[in-house]
Amino acid sequence: MAGELIATVAEAAGEPAGTDPLSLAEAERAARGFAGFTGHPFPTCFVCGHARPAGDGLALTPGPVAGRPGTVACLWTPTDDQADAGGRIPDALVWSVLDCPGGWTGDPVTTPMVLSRMTTVITRPPAVGRTHVVVGALRRTNARTASVDTAVFDAAQQLLAKASAVWTAVPDGLPPAPVR
Repeated sequence: MAGELIATVAEAAGEPAGTDPLSLAEAERAARGFAGFTGHPFPTCFVCGHARPAGDGLALTPGPVAGRPGTVACLWTPTDDQADAGGRIPDALVWSVLDCPGGWTGDPVTTPMVLSRMTTVITRPPAVGRTHVVVGALRRTNARTASVDTAVFDAAQQLLAKASAVWTAVPDGLPPAPVR
């Protein structure tokens, strides 16, 4: 809707907590269990949707981490076409990568949620062509909200960016998809 406010930006009172790192192998194993392959509340999501044309979107696959309830992980390898003219991955893209994995720490297939609030700190930009680990961890739930932490790590498990977010369940779920 043209002219409709969809987001605001404000200074944060504190720094996000982030989450513990995982190895590339652990994140790769977790990603195989991504629930969005068989059921996805937003299949055309730029970050985690898989109903987009190839190369259009990030197609992240945050799946459950064995032995860590409420934790998901996946791999992300930024590409040249995702970088700005100077070869740097834009902060807005890093924010996107930190977004959706937090939503998959619960069960968005049965309880669809949307991002309500997110605080992010980027300490170092991700490197183009290098594989990174993205981790999301559920901190707590309260009625229709979930508080989550997400982070991006390099292959050596060094923190590049972290976020804390609040997700809110969509009241009464999503409307049925239009028949085409």
